[in-house]
Amino acid sequence: MMISVFRRIRRGRMPVLATAALLITAACAGPGEMMPEGAPENRFAERLNDVQFMNPSEGWIVGNNGTILHTRNGGATWAPESSGTTQNLNALRFVDSNTGWVVGDDGVILQTVNSGLGWVRQSSGASNRLNSVFFQKNDTNIGWVVGDGGTILHTSNGGFSWVAQVGAGSRSLRDVVFKNGDLDHGWIVGDDGLILYTDTGTRGALWNSQLSGTARRLNAVAWDGSAAWVAGEGGALFSTTNNGISWLRGSQTTATGALTDIQFYNSKFGWITSEAGLVLQTVNKGDLWVARTTRTDATLQAVYFINDKTGWAVGDNGTILATLDGGIFWVKQFIR
Repeated sequence: MMISVFRRIRRGRMPVLATAALLITAACAGPGEMMPEGAPENRFAERLNDVQFMNPSEGWIVGNNGTILHTRNGGATWAPESSGTTQNLNALRFVDSNTGWVVGDDGVILQTVNSGLGWVRQSSGASNRLNSVFFQKNDTNIGWVVGDGGTILHTSNGGFSWVAQVGAGSRSLRDVVFKNGDLDHGWIVGDDGLILYTDTGTRGALWNSQLSGTARRLNAVAWDGSAAWVAGEGGALFSTTNNGISWLRGSQTTATGALTDIQFYNSKFGWITSEAGLVLQTVNKGDLWVARTTRTDATLQAVYFINDKTGWAVGDNGTILATLDGGIFWVKQFIR
């Protein structure tokens, strides 16, 4: 199975309307051909849960029923990789173009050291659903995984062994992030407004609760280089610039649905995915979030930008979207 997506368009002094027209045309065709009138849209129905690119050419997507997709050409084609499991795969993290991890239901942790040509299951010691995995860029040794039932796992040897860390009870944990290049200062978010923070210098041996200001489930956490951000159900959006001593409600966003993921390329440019195909975009450090429509009503589960212009979003019903202009126009991608 191959997934056809937009052909890359060289950026130049092209009017916005012309750019949009080219993107829409490309969305309906594979390389060098036009989709016939009335052709069916994406028949790939698995929910897609996470996406990451290492550079503008190479990226991966993971989803339900053991789905792993890989592209080496910026998304012109996507090819499935054999995961060796039918469990739902919920998150991925690559640290370089060769080495990455995927986590999923029933305690599944997979690792590849050859760009996904082969995936090997690691022993997690867990049977809960695992929701997020974090390794620093270019660090193939030290990482964390979080999941349901308060699960926090830590490795210092690339996953050869995973050791449980103590969190805060049995609430489900949804996401984990550390400051860039920093293995001591990190956050975990989860159900009932839970925020955990570590700064002890023991690499997560101690996680302390912080007051989030909400009882809603928090789905995602991101570090933008100077502030941490959390996003969750009911439009919950908070940030901190003082390591979580205080969390301030995000300003200038009217979103009331579930916020599913948040990513910043740097402190200025950020994106949030939500229900009904909605993407929120900021170009001013989160002072203002602008709602962008994406030509789909599917819930989007994850977003990833490789720079301030080029990004992808994935979600329910096999939805894969791409943008070349920072998220103003999105291309809906198809299976053929």
